[in-house]
Amino acid sequence: MAFAGGLLAFISPCGLPLYPSFISYITGVTVGELKNQPGHCNIRNIVLLHSIYFSIGFSIIYFALGFSASFIGKVFSDYNDIIRTLGGIFLVTMGTFMLDILNRVF
Repeated sequence: MAFAGGLLAFISPCGLPLYPSFISYITGVTVGELKNQPGHCNIRNIVLLHSIYFSIGFSIIYFALGFSASFIGKVFSDYNDIIRTLGGIFLVTMGTFMLDILNRVF
């Protein structure tokens, strides 16, 4: 089911026109360069190299996002009581501002 959903999302009419520009951007080779160059071996090497670099960069970003989310989750877990107390103080303070109690006192 997940594969079928991904396939349907990939071939949706709003996404299909974007794929040539994405592929051209990732590979660094335009359609004009593909048509004008007789030797496809050089183009294949360039496309392969750029695709590998793109995949490595994409993977590094996702690893960094995963590590940072896990670190933030650990901080929230370690300081759960302090965060809950500060959140309560913040809510009470904002409630007094909304009720206009602090503006009347000061």
